[in-house]
Amino acid sequence: MKPIILFFFALACSVFSAENIRQASEARCWLKVPANQPPLKDVRISLGSVTNASWVKDPAIRDRQSDVMFPVRWWSWNETVVEFTPTYDGPLELVLCGPWQADKGNTIFRQEILWDEISATGVTIQNGGFETQETQGPAAWISTGVAYPAPDAWPLKGTKPLTGSHLATTWHNRTLSQTLQVKAGKPVSLRLHAKAATPPDFVAPKALGNATPAHRALARMKRGVNFGNGWEANPAWKLVFTPEDIDHIADQGFDHIRVPVGFHFYLKQGKDGMELSKSFLDELEPVLRRALDRKLTVLLDWHHFNDLTTAPDQNLSRFIAGWECIARHFKSWPSGLYFELLNEPHDAMTTEVCNQIYPKTIAAIRRIDLARIIVASPGSWGGINELEKLRLPDDDDRIIVTVHCYEPFHFTHQGAGWVGFQALKGVIYPGPPATPLQVPESLKGNPGVCQFIESYNTLPADRNPCSAKSVRLMLDAVQAWSIEFGRPVHLGEFGAHNIGDDASRGRYLHDVKSLAEERKIPWTLWEWKSSFGYWDPKTNQPRFRAALFE
Repeated sequence: MKPIILFFFALACSVFSAENIRQASEARCWLKVPANQPPLKDVRISLGSVTNASWVKDPAIRDRQSDVMFPVRWWSWNETVVEFTPTYDGPLELVLCGPWQADKGNTIFRQEILWDEISATGVTIQNGGFETQETQGPAAWISTGVAYPAPDAWPLKGTKPLTGSHLATTWHNRTLSQTLQVKAGKPVSLRLHAKAATPPDFVAPKALGNATPAHRALARMKRGVNFGNGWEANPAWKLVFTPEDIDHIADQGFDHIRVPVGFHFYLKQGKDGMELSKSFLDELEPVLRRALDRKLTVLLDWHHFNDLTTAPDQNLSRFIAGWECIARHFKSWPSGLYFELLNEPHDAMTTEVCNQIYPKTIAAIRRIDLARIIVASPGSWGGINELEKLRLPDDDDRIIVTVHCYEPFHFTHQGAGWVGFQALKGVIYPGPPATPLQVPESLKGNPGVCQFIESYNTLPADRNPCSAKSVRLMLDAVQAWSIEFGRPVHLGEFGAHNIGDDASRGRYLHDVKSLAEERKIPWTLWEWKSSFGYWDPKTNQPRFRAALFE
């Protein structure tokens, strides 16, 4: 090879190796209406969401581009159906792409989406099975962006199509598009099939079956409640929990509690290593012992360790040393005490980073306590869509996976200042409301809020964003993943902020607990006696007993 050719070959290899390749959790496509035609209205989807192009500043362009997203798996194909009725005769561009996500350096992650068997009624799609291939990609599709991969290159190499012998692949920086010809008043139904491409170094997790020690441990739990705003909060203003709270919880019919603790507040260096504060243990242990005496299972959870989620590498040793200290202290305690490694990993603590940190932490705990049940969460705040990426030690069958669900988020977090929704009030559950809700003045620049309120005001109950639909789809995904890989799953948090009316909150709680129990997923309500609370500490009475127990 000539020197200049060698240089460019080496440069190309270095660029590819430096790519931020990540496994996708959502597929994405766009429906783009030309400038001289009216936007699509009432676009419906069987699985996922449809919004306008919220990132586009020009409202005329934004409203003419529908952004379709739906969850995908790497181990099976997902199907979604998109339906709409055009109001014009003419072209409509279908663009297959991928999710947008970037690292702190603004480098976009390469999240490849595999597509197959795209079909339609009411419009013609050419080569929707991608069986006819050309040098630049599938025939009848226009490939835009970086070069389309060769059949013997990742991610096409070794992939198995849904049907036939070929499929297609796209990501944010390489799209496939086709122009469809629509007719005014003629309904269109697009059927899309997609899955996530796995990274080049991918290793599939072992399937553990459905009769592991973790399954038996999970069977001890059905209905639980969190001790929120207590030991995980700043010690200067935390709520106080006592054995009396445990008695109320047990008397109500809960069978387990989740106890969030900011262990970073209470761990200190002693002469023989890390130690837990004596004053902290004097508060905590009587509550835990009463819970175990009342036959409640206890999930002891490390909460709000922001140093770790911000800078995992710099704080890994603290995290492992902390869990070693916790494991030593509680080694002789009954088996009904479980360890939850970390609440809601987020920011730098992605699922991929969890996959590196969890095995080291679990190994440290196992050197002290072989039998203890451990609970682990995926990244993105315990996001259900992140389960596809989670990897746990294949040889450890004493691990329960936990996820959180606060959908529909604009209802459950209305009035919540910590997410910027302090002005959002009056959202009832389920939608639509009898009187349309107005977008608060301070939130008119928030496209997510604006889109939610527009759909909330106009869509019927079975498709309304403020309904049980999103929860049902998420818990279906949880159940499917759990069965496929033999990892029992617990719903560690759900709840609704007290700015919402109690009747709506009760209907929401009843829907989530019913959907979880139908799928045999134990749940733990957020939380006992604060702003999301089940219990009214002023009256010593429950607020939502009928919703959760009757």
